[in-house]
Order: sequence, then structure tokens, then C-alpha cells
Amino acid sequence: MTWHTIPRDDAWKRVTIAHISSLGQRLWIHCHCGRQRVVEPSAYATETGLDTATPLHSIGPRLRCSKCGERKVQVWPEPYGIKL
Repeated sequence: MTWHTIPRDDAWKRVTIAHISSLGQRLWIHCHCGRQRVVEPSAYATETGLDTATPLHSIGPRLRCSKCGERKVQVWPEPYGIKL
């Protein structure tokens, strides 16, 4: 048994760029190789041409890491307000 709560619904799949922006959080884009970037959601949407209604879980598979070249990139809300 784990102390992490296992989601029983698919609400996490509906989290969008606009939702993260409305919470005043930033996007944490990171790869398993250690490369990471923290960006403002609205600026990221403008820079990449994405609609702000784009779900976060659909962004990661489209990205390729600039350090290792792999497609192991994940996009999450910035954890704990860290400054990277």
C-alpha cells in the first residue's frame, strides 16, 4: 500500500493550460535525463501556437528533449512553487 492517492476518475486528464494559468501556477516541463524548464502557461501557449484549452497530458508526447533527444518529456503544474 502507498500513501499516494490513486485517482479513481479521469479529472487529471482534463487539466488544461488555461486551468493552470487561472491557478497562478507555471508549467514544469521535464525529461528523465534531468533537463527541465519552468514556463508561464500563457506565454508557452503563445510561443508554441497551442490553444489554451489543450490538456497537459497531451503536450508531453509531442515534445522532444533538447538535451538527450528522447521523447520522455512530461508536462506538469509547477510543484510547490519552486523556482528553477
